[in-house]
Amino acid sequence: MKKILFILITSSVFAQAPNLVEVEEFTANNQKKMVLLLQSWAQAEREITGNNTFVLEVIDGNKVYYCRGFDGMRQLVEDRNKRWGSDGTRAKIMKKWQSESPYAQEDDAWFTTHPNRVANHIFWHNKRLSYIPEGINLSEVLPTLKFRRHVMIDVNSGPESRQNFQEQIISGIENDKKLKNNYIRLMYTPWYGGPENADFMMIVLDESREKYFEGLAERNKKRGNDDDWKLIQSENIANWIDEEHLTIHY
Repeated sequence: MKKILFILITSSVFAQAPNLVEVEEFTANNQKKMVLLLQSWAQAEREITGNNTFVLEVIDGNKVYYCRGFDGMRQLVEDRNKRWGSDGTRAKIMKKWQSESPYAQEDDAWFTTHPNRVANHIFWHNKRLSYIPEGINLSEVLPTLKFRRHVMIDVNSGPESRQNFQEQIISGIENDKKLKNNYIRLMYTPWYGGPENADFMMIVLDESREKYFEGLAERNKKRGNDDDWKLIQSENIANWIDEEHLTIHY
């Protein structure tokens, strides 16, 4: 993001990044069709429950994530308790979805995608390790940032490794501020489930995959010429063990 209007940052800057995200992970033979079905289900769920729902589609793959954002665990538990039964929110969503979604009119539409439920996950948002440049109104820019790069991070073992990793990330954020590297990065911690061996999941947002890598190249050029950045990154504290490129659908 090359042009940013700088205004005073407020505590509400993280309001559009959920504190807690509940994730259902699927694979499908027909990924595009599953995305359309889940996207229309997400819309019905928002209208019935008010939940922050969205769908993540893995680029160049067959995986889809259905996500719900919550303020905290209490809100998640309350939502789960309301889902089941003949008068539960799930039944109400199903009724609305089947009557209003054009993608639900086909017989057994969901099963024609050959769905496979892989796993459930819960992630906590770590605000201290996230970076949103001053002046960014997240609620305004989020709809334009359709690309996500998810990087799974395994912190080295040791009594102080986790603390050292967090200090390294925070120092890197401050150095990027100095270099005027403006981008949005959210850090989440698996609370339940999560990718194997991953202690953190780093999410970087941009308008498209092409724009993301263009911006990354610009940022890395400035970092490569900065002695402070080199010093911060000199200690090998963690490893990037996996990554996914995704498109978000609201």
